[in-house]
Amino acid sequence: MRKYILFTVILLFACDAFAGSIRCGRKIVKPGDSGNTLIKKCGNPVRKYSSKETVNENGRQSNATVSNWVYQRNGKKDMVVSVCNGAVIKIQVE
Repeated sequence: MRKYILFTVILLFACDAFAGSIRCGRKIVKPGDSGNTLIKKCGNPVRKYSSKETVNENGRQSNATVSNWVYQRNGKKDMVVSVCNGAVIKIQVE
């Protein structure tokens, strides 16, 4: 019984470790990766759109234009990957 509880706890922490990431096949993209890495791992998005958002750059808040890349996933909700200044800053479900 203890093994099952331990396994469940480990699984919960493992899921948190990948929160805010996107899996493309066997590859994972996470915030901080470059836009080029995103394209290499996941290919081109199905669509892109831009938005003005407040972003945290080097501990400072600033308004910036963010490019939002939408990736479709089979049978699941689309993922939106936000890219600013050439780096992934946020990954969320659309």
